[in-house]
Amino acid sequence: MIGFCWLATSVFAQEEKIKWLTLEEAERQYAKEPRPMIIDIYTDWCGWCKHMDKTTYGQPTIVSFINRYFYPVKINAESADTMQFRGKIYPPLKNGERYISSLAAEMLKGKMSYPTTVFLYDKENVNIVVPGYLDVAKMEAFLIYFTENAYFSTNINDFIVDLENKQKAENKKVLLYLSAPWSNSSKMMEQLVFPDSTFSSIAQKYYYCLHLDVLSQDTLTFMTHRFANAGKENNNLHQLAIALSDKILRVPSIYIFDEEGKLMESLYFYLDRGKGDMILDYIGSDTYKNMTWTDYVKMKSKEGF
Repeated sequence: MIGFCWLATSVFAQEEKIKWLTLEEAERQYAKEPRPMIIDIYTDWCGWCKHMDKTTYGQPTIVSFINRYFYPVKINAESADTMQFRGKIYPPLKNGERYISSLAAEMLKGKMSYPTTVFLYDKENVNIVVPGYLDVAKMEAFLIYFTENAYFSTNINDFIVDLENKQKAENKKVLLYLSAPWSNSSKMMEQLVFPDSTFSSIAQKYYYCLHLDVLSQDTLTFMTHRFANAGKENNNLHQLAIALSDKILRVPSIYIFDEEGKLMESLYFYLDRGKGDMILDYIGSDTYKNMTWTDYVKMKSKEGF
């Protein structure tokens, strides 16, 4: 659609898992196409390591970023295996009844704490060791630091602070558009409403704009919950479409969520450009907090909106 961009954001993403590689696989792929390596150093008994696997490494946007731009590797810091990396052999070290990976010990410079995340990029001589649990926001900052090549000019700590400030300033509401392939009204909105310059300008200023086909076969994460296609017994409708429709499917429809993910407004069926412009502006600009809808419409009418 011209002038209207549907975004795939952290609130709405296709289900995917991190494609963890062995050290040998990562080195072979790096030789063909250099990318940063992200190395997760863990132990079997580490509770925070397991929590990080479920949360940070399970977050769809993080997963997509890592699979696309990095070579992810896991190293068990107490492995009894002999490892090879960068042409050097690393035998296990005996530590009482347990072993310590000599490779992990070298990477962590003997400061063994778990989990620890190591970012390596030989091509640019970058080596960053981050001990402790990384939540989604912190991990996202490190990933962006590498994908935007910020290491050329910015210290990682300064970059994270600057990124967090920008993210707070860019916090937006969410506009979710629900459509169906059999709905002529959906097609009309896509041809007449969304390409309109005023509508698209307001939408992109105040909202993250998302689109879901009610027959989608994708498994998706929306506001931390997972949804898939409900199958033939539910007319092949997507679970998210069913949940949003509250058992009565109405298409096209637009759902507006606030910055915290709470549903603010449900707009059912065809929405023309004029009314759509005003509703999106009224809610998106937070005018609803200090002015009634009736007064807003009167004000806009005088302005020739």
